[in-house]
Amino acid sequence: MIDLEKVGKRIAALRRERRLTGEALAERLQVSPQAVSKWENARCLPETAVLPALAEALECSIDSLLCPRELFVLEAVYTDGQTHIPVTHFVDNMVRSNALCVYVNEPFLGVAIPGGRLKMLTVKYQTSNGVFFSYALQNDSLVLDKDSTCFGEGQTFQIIGAYYGNEREFSSAMQKMKHYEYFRWDKIPVNQETFPSSTASDDTEYLTLVYQNADGIHVISCPENEEICYGSHRTRLFLADRGKCILKGVMRLAWGEGMECPWAGALHAAFQYMGEHCSYHRIMGMSGACWRVCFTDVWDYSCTDALVAFDYATPLFRSLGYSFRMVDRVEKHERKAERLAVMEDIRRGRPVLAINLRVAPEWGVITGYTENGDRFLCRTYFDREVFEELESEGCADMANADCTEEGGSVEEGRSGAESRIEKDRRLVFEENEGYLFNDFWPFLLIHFGEKGEGASLEDALKASLSILISSFHAPRAGGYYQGKEAYEAWIRGLTEDSAFRPASDQENVQRRLCVNDSMMVNLIDSRRAAAAYLKESMDLLPEKGRTYLAKMADNCREIADKMSDFRGRLEGAAACGIEYNESDAFGAASSKLRKEQAGLLGEFLELDEESCRLAQLILELPDSAQ
Repeated sequence: MIDLEKVGKRIAALRRERRLTGEALAERLQVSPQAVSKWENARCLPETAVLPALAEALECSIDSLLCPRELFVLEAVYTDGQTHIPVTHFVDNMVRSNALCVYVNEPFLGVAIPGGRLKMLTVKYQTSNGVFFSYALQNDSLVLDKDSTCFGEGQTFQIIGAYYGNEREFSSAMQKMKHYEYFRWDKIPVNQETFPSSTASDDTEYLTLVYQNADGIHVISCPENEEICYGSHRTRLFLADRGKCILKGVMRLAWGEGMECPWAGALHAAFQYMGEHCSYHRIMGMSGACWRVCFTDVWDYSCTDALVAFDYATPLFRSLGYSFRMVDRVEKHERKAERLAVMEDIRRGRPVLAINLRVAPEWGVITGYTENGDRFLCRTYFDREVFEELESEGCADMANADCTEEGGSVEEGRSGAESRIEKDRRLVFEENEGYLFNDFWPFLLIHFGEKGEGASLEDALKASLSILISSFHAPRAGGYYQGKEAYEAWIRGLTEDSAFRPASDQENVQRRLCVNDSMMVNLIDSRRAAAAYLKESMDLLPEKGRTYLAKMADNCREIADKMSDFRGRLEGAAACGIEYNESDAFGAASSKLRKEQAGLLGEFLELDEESCRLAQLILELPDSAQ
């Protein structure tokens, strides 16, 4: 005998499960809403002619609607965590005598999902005790009866199954997930470091998670070298967007902040993000860049680039224990592979150093990518101007001036500037975590490798002192003088009065003056870093070595202080109006000031020569005396 109440409850439950209102179901069946209400309230049964359409709308069989069962399958899905195939009708028809036994096998289920991901069957079912969920892996059996209460409805978020591997071979990763859940990570990196990988599998492996939340049971599968992320309030999981990945919190870079070497400054920003506590002056010291002086006869800005003539990168990474990979001038046909390498580093939480990212060839940090890697995000030394414009209250007025100079009206300029600035503000501060897009493809990149055991602080100091000696006596390389020869060439260049008369070539004179200023800033910064590094290293040596080291530090401070004082007087002369005239680049004081600077550089050359001799004495000390 058909039980009206049980049939009514079954119709109501399935209607809600399919997210249909009474009115929507009535419209689909071409009956009145009152008819649906009568069925669900056990006042009558659906007419025989309506039953096929009702069963189709509720995705069940006619028998399951009318038979007095205590176990009903509300939803069944065959899935690999990426593809989801409904098999509700088939599985529900397998219920016999309020029991279900389904062998999870593609030929048996009559469906197929290609690929190597682990596959499974998930079910949502109802008994007299309530609504519950369960699942079974492929080639296992799903067994339920009217008393089964596997995972109840309306539960808070919990991971109920975790597997690492692939369809061919996998193992439980539940203990690992419990461990990571304890730390409440925002993202779960899927790789062989975080999960046990099979030695027998050369194919792609996946982390497959089965989790439950208030909405039901879910399966997600993530291939190795990608990430699973927690959603809002940690109630759901989703795959990280491979088309966009941004490292949050890389420090800003700018000149005038006590880090005037962009290569070392970019390294400091990258190391800080990665949790490597290495100060700017230690990077300069351990690399040996604190000793550098470089000059080219053509007065090119590149002479201030730390790596233009001498390899300071290798000793730094060796001392810190990092492997690294330097990529120089990637051809267009090789860019795709290099782009993928940058994206992989970013996904693994490793910034990438690069030169020529924005405005001009200086070092910066690649901090993320968007548009599937077509655009990089970065930190560079040229960012401050953009941020100051965006953050200042008068930025729109400045933009107006630019527009009106080009002939546009003030109103047109204001409208265009405001929209452009608002767009830039949104892009910079909201979508891209405060980073700017790169302008150019970089011509030199440095990738961080794995970190191993680095050198002791004492060995790193000795390596730096050796670099002082070798770089000071290094020959000309690629058109750049180094060390002693750089001082001598710089002095010669300053004393060539004809090169500083703007009457015939004011543009080149201006260039020489700007390059000269950049070199002074670079020398001040490097020797200040050297003094700080040597002071920090005093305790590494016994008394005799400390004496030599203290004198070297004094020499570095003297160079930095005297050069800084001289540069300040140059700026003062310019402020007083001593600038270009027909005969002299600096006005009446030009020749005198350049000769004074040349004299100072001669003094600095002698001080650096003395530091080289002291460094050699330290290196020659017997171990017992050091």
